[in-house]
Amino acid sequence: MRHYSWFPRKKLRPELLLSLVLAGLPAAAQQVDSQVAQQYEARATYVEGQVSRVAGEDLPWALSEGETVPVQQAITTGPDSFARFEVKGGSSFEIFANSRVMFRQNAAAAGDLIYIEDGRAKVIMIFAADYRPVQRVITPVAIISARANAVITVIQEDDQSTRVDVLEGQVSVRHALLPRGENAIVKAGDAIIVTRNEPISRKMDRGSLYRYALRTLVDALSVKILHRWPDRDFRQA
Repeated sequence: MRHYSWFPRKKLRPELLLSLVLAGLPAAAQQVDSQVAQQYEARATYVEGQVSRVAGEDLPWALSEGETVPVQQAITTGPDSFARFEVKGGSSFEIFANSRVMFRQNAAAAGDLIYIEDGRAKVIMIFAADYRPVQRVITPVAIISARANAVITVIQEDDQSTRVDVLEGQVSVRHALLPRGENAIVKAGDAIIVTRNEPISRKMDRGSLYRYALRTLVDALSVKILHRWPDRDFRQA
């Protein structure tokens, strides 16, 4: 006869579950599992200003260069802040001021890199030999996929629209809320805007790369002269 428990089951965070599992393993097994866990972490290679990581409802934890961010944790930046992260395999992402990004929100999908809740990020997707066949960047309204090396910038606007600029390579963009629509292929030098309640338009913003290059030059001068990273006013470029 099967007995059922009426006590509610509490959902454990991935990092807590991992620590409990490791606690019951021999030292050799813990070392192996630790190496596996590191494959899904993001390491901060540059941090400027107010940059924090947040796990669930916990208080923000200030990040410094060299520290790592586990899966399913948010990364936030304050005004005049900037951070760059690298993951195993060579891919990296940069988060600009006043942004909030979730790192590997879907831990089961190894190719899902970041979920951009708000603000601006630059993502460099590198495909190493024998590595995952597709990498994705997700926003509330767009799913951006790459199957070969690509460099993109993504801006999640306050009106819930997403702008994707492709600097190198090409990506496939589909609507996250209207999945029946067709995908749009966006190539280097072009951009596309995805709005919440409209299917993806085939109309591309041609030549956006030149405006981005000009803005990048202005950003570089801002860093060199004013000693600060650009803020979200980039979206006005």
